[in-house]
Amino acid sequence: MRLPALLLSLIALAACSGSEPPPAAPEAAAPIVAPAPAAIPEADLYTLAVGGNGFRADMDLAALRARYGAAAVLEQDVPLGEGQTEKGAVIHPDDPSRRAYVYFIDGNINGPISAIHVRDPQSVWVGPIGLKLGMTSLDLERLNGKPLRFLGFEWDYGGYVSNWTGGSLGSAFLAPGQLAVRLAPPELAEGVQRADGYPMGDSEFASDIPPVREQPPVVTEMGLAFIPVAAAAATAPSDAPR
Repeated sequence: MRLPALLLSLIALAACSGSEPPPAAPEAAAPIVAPAPAAIPEADLYTLAVGGNGFRADMDLAALRARYGAAAVLEQDVPLGEGQTEKGAVIHPDDPSRRAYVYFIDGNINGPISAIHVRDPQSVWVGPIGLKLGMTSLDLERLNGKPLRFLGFEWDYGGYVSNWTGGSLGSAFLAPGQLAVRLAPPELAEGVQRADGYPMGDSEFASDIPPVREQPPVVTEMGLAFIPVAAAAATAPSDAPR
């Protein structure tokens, strides 16, 4: 009868030894979750600006799609002068109020952007210092703080501002951003003639000459271009006061 007694003793010993639970495994550290990037305010999405919530010279097609949504940025040919086009992208191509044309360095869609231009009359895009399409040359002078110079009309590059004459709009963007603005003659009422001496052709004209004061041209295009440092230095004298 010793064997059952021995078994009972072993069972009791096992029960006693198992009464204390094994030490608990250390709790796993909670994973560190990076905060989601803050959403860009709607107004900033449609403002031409450099830095902050604006654009950067190193942005590419993927960055634009992350900013606006993949479906809102499509690869499309974009217009150049003289009827030519190159590969580029268009933001909101089917919405004239938000549409913008994006250019890439050397037309390389896989590289960084070189410029963003807005051309639709109903556009909600805003430029620096409150610049908008539809403003007149008088408005530009007010924002710039002084008269400016532009190329005459009725040729492929007609109406582009060529010199801010040292005014505020000439340095409205952080480097290497540069502002581009194009003007067009205003629509005239029936029977009204164009003012004598109105700027025409590939010469440079001042915004404060009498014909322009009489019939102020209208902003039909604005853009942000990223100018390489070397090119910006080479063209700097053209923007000096005259």
